[in-house]
Amino acid sequence: MDEVVRRKVSRVPWRLGVTAAAVTAAAAVWSATVGTGDVPPRVYLPVLFVAALPLLARHAPTAFTCACLLTGMVLLWVSLLGAAFGLGPVVAAALLLLAASVADRDHPPTGCSVALAAALPPAFFLLAFLLAY
Repeated sequence: MDEVVRRKVSRVPWRLGVTAAAVTAAAAVWSATVGTGDVPPRVYLPVLFVAALPLLARHAPTAFTCACLLTGMVLLWVSLLGAAFGLGPVVAAALLLLAASVADRDHPPTGCSVALAAALPPAFFLLAFLLAY
């Protein structure tokens, strides 16, 4: 049988992804401690989990690229909508993840993944907004 060749994500995108997760963790911890008193600190935990999602695809470069693209767009929307709650610094992590998605020349994002990453977060937040009222 043919062996499955495991490929790792290139160094630059991987380092950008790890840096984005660290920036998100620092921003979430800062927001949880210094942020407004109306929001409990456990609300910031999903932001940490979302930022760590691309790191799970260490041995799948194409999946890492798609995960960085989608996670970067989600974090960009979260940072814009959550700026009043202290999540403004997460925009730096979103931009790092978007840069990590295009940093690997061998595995660029496809047109379908770009369209999906551009359309899903606004649709999700619009749906959540409509269901809240």
